[in-house]
Amino acid sequence: MKTQYYFLLFAACLLSMACCKQTSLTNTDLVKLRFDAMNKHDLSAIEALYSDSALIESPNLSAPEKGKNGIHSVYSRYFKSSPDLAYTITKILPGDSSITVEFTSTGTMKYLEDGGPAYMLDKKYSLHNCTILEIRNHKIIRDASYFDQVSFLRQVGFFEQH
Repeated sequence: MKTQYYFLLFAACLLSMACCKQTSLTNTDLVKLRFDAMNKHDLSAIEALYSDSALIESPNLSAPEKGKNGIHSVYSRYFKSSPDLAYTITKILPGDSSITVEFTSTGTMKYLEDGGPAYMLDKKYSLHNCTILEIRNHKIIRDASYFDQVSFLRQVGFFEQH
């Protein structure tokens, strides 16, 4: 109950600052808002934290995605394939114009994309991730995420196939 109260108070303060065109939103605050929105699977809130021309990169993407449409595409895909997807920050390393975040992501493969192998269905996974966020004018302009793909493949049964 207290946590919800403090979150609402924090959100009200941010809204108040935004309305007055004053902001003291730090990069760390931005990261915490991002992960809160990701844990709620709130695509609109996630998109609002990115610039219109933001670049998102990850080894699991065939090519970098760009802009809010790219952000929407990537995260809606993640949330659809693993409806229980959850993120836990383990370390934040702030910089002047970028911030590095280490975190775990856990989920269950409940929906397979077109051509996704059936053996992955209902497999649980837990991954250690690292994301570098470049920030300008209180918006994320680049999101580069990395994780151990071999660990993911092992957890979803790839290496058990003959």
